Amino acid sequence: MQLENLFGPITQIGYLTDDIETTAGFWTQTSGIGPWTRMSGVSMAATMDGQPSDINIDVAITYKGDVQIELIQPLCDSPSPYQAYKEAGLWGLHHVQFTTKNMDASVELAKSAGLEVACTISQGGGVYNYLRGPGVWFEMIEASKDLEMFFGMIKSACDDWDGNELIRDITL
Repeated sequence: MQLENLFGPITQIGYLTDDIETTAGFWTQTSGIGPWTRMSGVSMAATMDGQPSDINIDVAITYKGDVQIELIQPLCDSPSPYQAYKEAGLWGLHHVQFTTKNMDASVELAKSAGLEVACTISQGGGVYNYLRGPGVWFEMIEASKDLEMFFGMIKSACDDWDGNELIRDITL
């Protein structure tokens, strides 16, 4: 069973980093993508492996075509999909994301494909589920109209980017 057949195209590729500025600069230097929209100190209430957890991250987002590239810098040691990677110093590709219009149905499909819901986050008008499989993480998002509009503004900035201002900081 292929996940793209279940969930549609990949909408995001997520990377963990210990230094967003250096990683964003390298991405831009090697692939020409940008600008990056950075949100610092993002706090998220989550449920990780059935237990409540408060996650704190810095995040930067850009686009390559229609695919969102996300850089995540974990700032805490609380239980999260990022914790073990941070502790082991494993920086790089972390997950791919699919967008759904029906989270419940998509989660059931994921479970039938052998994935488990490891973490659920409600943040910024969206519901995110991190799905864990053998050696792999998938993120499923059910985006609200507001979140879709927010991502659309970031994508528009990327489509019109003139190569200046590598990172644009915003406050949520």
